[in-house]
Amino acid sequence: MLENLTHIGTISAPFGVKGAIKLYTIGDPHRLLDLERVWLEGRGWLKVQIAEAHGPAVMYKFLGVDSREGAELLKTLKVYAADDELPPLEDDEFYHHQLVGLPIRSLEGEDLGRVKSVIELGYGDLLECSKGFKIYLVPLQAPYVKIVRGREIVLDAPEGLIED
Repeated sequence: MLENLTHIGTISAPFGVKGAIKLYTIGDPHRLLDLERVWLEGRGWLKVQIAEAHGPAVMYKFLGVDSREGAELLKTLKVYAADDELPPLEDDEFYHHQLVGLPIRSLEGEDLGRVKSVIELGYGDLLECSKGFKIYLVPLQAPYVKIVRGREIVLDAPEGLIED
């Protein structure tokens, strides 16, 4: 069911006493304010009644979740949005799923493999990369990674990050 869905955040806690939740988002929370529905792991689609930005989080009130106790049951669930319902991005922005499968090259153009997955840690995400049977992790941040959206990732790996 997760095909064509993008992970947008994780529910951290109830928000107030009327069933709202606080969602810690991946990326800019303001992008997620116009979603009409979201998909919760293990729960399926829920209709968004209210959405408000609160710092690095979004407060959502879902149809049918009307108490703090009901919101409490949603804690720690991952939340997804349909890819075709997400807002478009600027040229230098990307959704994590758009990185999977991209080739990785060194500054000199050497083939370093492909992105296998993106590991979302909240404080700093990692690219899980593979070349043959070798797996390595790369911080998804400057100055190590330059993303050419839809084409490739150029990696300026510090010494020792990728060892043969």
